[in-house]
Amino acid sequence: MRALALAAPALAAVVGCAIATEALAWGEDGHSIVAEIAQRRLDDNARSAIANILRQASPTLAHASLASFASWADDYRATHAETANWHFVDIPLQANAYDPARDCKPDAANGDCIIAELERIKSDVRCKTGEEQLNALKFAVHFVGDVQQPLHTVLEEQGGNEIFVKIQMRGLVCTGSCAPTTDFANFHAVWDVVLIQKTVFAWGSYVERLENGWLKSPDAAGAEGGTPVDWAQEAHKAAQVVWAAKPANNILTDIYYRAVLPVLDRQLAVGGLRLARFLNEAFASQTCPR
Repeated sequence: MRALALAAPALAAVVGCAIATEALAWGEDGHSIVAEIAQRRLDDNARSAIANILRQASPTLAHASLASFASWADDYRATHAETANWHFVDIPLQANAYDPARDCKPDAANGDCIIAELERIKSDVRCKTGEEQLNALKFAVHFVGDVQQPLHTVLEEQGGNEIFVKIQMRGLVCTGSCAPTTDFANFHAVWDVVLIQKTVFAWGSYVERLENGWLKSPDAAGAEGGTPVDWAQEAHKAAQVVWAAKPANNILTDIYYRAVLPVLDRQLAVGGLRLARFLNEAFASQTCPR
């Protein structure tokens, strides 16, 4: 995620719902979906530890949901450039594996990559104190979601931010005789925001779609496993599929939507499962680095 502006052609009058002006990692809806799925699967220990962290920050936060701060890291990045590269990992599209020397180079100004940060914050959410611990929790909720977004694992074209597309989709929110809207965005923003908004009007409805669908499927069994490296490599394989499915004319219709919707469902669902496991394991340990 590089947060580039969505440069629509000057003559384009956007029909239907306006698209956000920046590509910000699943968008608020996607991060809320991941966070809510995780919230429902926290164990008692993690739930208590998280409530304590939030209560120490402010008594009014004690019962805040994970979804309420799931997008905080995008706001924080706007004034803390040193965290910018923590939102993604730049793996060449045709590469089949993550290479830390190539894909996660240290950068004092902008940070290294999401995989390195996820490995650090698993102990930070347990071992830090005060504001540092609160921020680590907020980063964890956000970055476990980010690493599941396929285009957050692609080097080329700034993860798709530099590919401008025309969107002509009905999706699932347009029924009956309605015509598809015509919108313009960049390819990354389609994955951050557009596909989700073409599926439901409210993010809570997407949670229920997944709870009653993919999360009850055989594919969900054991899907919470793996490491941040595994998750990134898995998302990268998905990126290869959804990138290849993009038509050469960059006009995304319902043909594209139907082809990639199963990938979207899966990546959001596993994000929630993996976030729950990440937090449950983080607070189950008693070990802190010296």
